Amino acid sequence: MLDKIKLCLTNNTYTDDLINLFIEDTITEIKVYCNREDIDTELESVIRRIVIIKLNRLGSDGLASQSFSGVSESFIDGYPQDIISILNRKRKLKTLWY
Repeated sequence: MLDKIKLCLTNNTYTDDLINLFIEDTITEIKVYCNREDIDTELESVIRRIVIIKLNRLGSDGLASQSFSGVSESFIDGYPQDIISILNRKRKLKTLWY
């Protein structure tokens, strides 16, 4: 997974340790969100995409928009809808027994 993420990064200054940390954190977040212990191929793709988003946001945490000399930038809040749709489809329901 590390090599595939590195292929997609435009800024290749991230260390393998940092990328691996983001991979581990993202896997944990997805397992908790989806109530799963397993990660299938479709979720592996989502993990890669989320890690790339997180790495690209590194250093601009909390920034909604900025403007320099007439050039304006704004950043996406949250994840793209197609990622959210996949995560929601992969969620397992928790059942409560009384």
